[in-house]
Amino acid sequence: MRYEDLKDYTSRIQSCRFWTQEDPPCGRSRAVPPVVNEILPTQKYLIISSDPAADTDKQRDSDTPASDFACRFLALLFLGDDTSDRAEVALRHYSTLSTVFVRNFYWTHYCKCHAFGRPNSFCARNYLSHEIELAQPIELIVSLGSKPVDFLLGKRPLKDRVCRVLDYRGVPLIASLHPSKDWNTGRRDEYQFYETWKLVRGKIRLSPRDYQVLNMLGINLAL
Repeated sequence: MRYEDLKDYTSRIQSCRFWTQEDPPCGRSRAVPPVVNEILPTQKYLIISSDPAADTDKQRDSDTPASDFACRFLALLFLGDDTSDRAEVALRHYSTLSTVFVRNFYWTHYCKCHAFGRPNSFCARNYLSHEIELAQPIELIVSLGSKPVDFLLGKRPLKDRVCRVLDYRGVPLIASLHPSKDWNTGRRDEYQFYETWKLVRGKIRLSPRDYQVLNMLGINLAL
């Protein structure tokens, strides 16, 4: 990772002037600021989602989830399921799990602001490709939903891409249905959701230190 360059670049993204404009070229109908997540030089896995969750608040302290989705995603990644019970476990151990997550994963977005259900390609075209270049070397890209993977690999039905290891410029990429409880839960079997996440979890390799931290919580990421 070109750590300092990536930090400077994401600072530019966060300082985007368009989100405050009345008729911005990105098409935002409501003024919401860009979301940039923490960057560490140890990060070797990349998550790309369509846009930040509606309730994302990066001003919360590190022991508090930045959004409701944050806990469910940690449960899915580390516990293999994002049911309410598993999300409760992730919430109890949020500080520890989020620390392990941030040490290993850089999370970015196809659209940098919450898109109110209509993310377009403006941010991706202007930022995403170079952002990925600066984050290299990456051991795995995980794409949530069709927008990011269509941008990177060209348009194709998401069903044809899930539960497979794809290739983006020499980097393995796994595409998943977006793990949203709001509208995608009923389509999970159709999109091989849990099979896809078993594949993702099987590709993750953490440091001995991080495995020890997870084991102390009774979590075994290794399949």
